[in-house]
Amino acid sequence: MGTFLVYILKSAACLAVFYLFYKLLMSRDTFHRFNRFALLGLLVLSSVLPLVEVSVNEPVGVQETMLTLEQLLLLADVEEGQETVVAQPATALWVRVALLVYLAGIVFFAVRNLWSLGRLGALLRRGRLERVSDYLPGRGEQVRLVVHDRDIAPFSWMRYIVLSRKDLEENGREILIHELAHIRNRHSWDLLLADLCIFVQWFNPAAWLLKQELQTIHEYEADDTVLREGVNAKDYQMLLIKKAVGTRLYSMANSFNHSSLKKRITMMLKEKG
Repeated sequence: MGTFLVYILKSAACLAVFYLFYKLLMSRDTFHRFNRFALLGLLVLSSVLPLVEVSVNEPVGVQETMLTLEQLLLLADVEEGQETVVAQPATALWVRVALLVYLAGIVFFAVRNLWSLGRLGALLRRGRLERVSDYLPGRGEQVRLVVHDRDIAPFSWMRYIVLSRKDLEENGREILIHELAHIRNRHSWDLLLADLCIFVQWFNPAAWLLKQELQTIHEYEADDTVLREGVNAKDYQMLLIKKAVGTRLYSMANSFNHSSLKKRITMMLKEKG
């Protein structure tokens, strides 16, 4: 377990540096698809890079410090009586406490995600299944449209679109085009990868910020699709403002009323590069 924790700390450090680089140099660009794949690439790279071993002839001060940190964390993997690593009892206790706190965090977020997934499944089962083609003639996507009579914020997850009967009757075309863009671009899989990263790096602010950045890019892509479909930009922006007061229930789903409303409207007004 100590070896795994060393790997997680290195991966978290890589992710923090990569995210800062992205935020400073790329986050304001209008190349949404490129930025999306760049973020996904940073997630993968931060997971692979710590596995690469680099050998040098003479260790420097920083390397010696990191080596000491690894030795302390690896104490958790050393059996009693083994003389490979010698450490004070207090140090060994600190390492074990850190491991227990880390494991407790993983258990907490695992339970939270399972509970959220259970609520999502219940919501999908309680709604009425309808066909998207009834509201968007000519669309042949194999998507399950789940309609609820009660008020609920529109969202999509995997191949499901969930919204209220009221939203479907009043603004069904705009919302369905938006959510179909999420499904067609497989945004739910991006969020699943980001959630897996958070699962093992729950202590790393960069992991949470990267997921928020990824969700914002998803909304940029979906908004662009709606405008390309001929929806009036001003009317669509007013719809976003009206729906901004809704509550996002499921972090693993793509919600129509994503919180970064100001960023989304600003990005719509930008000239695309």
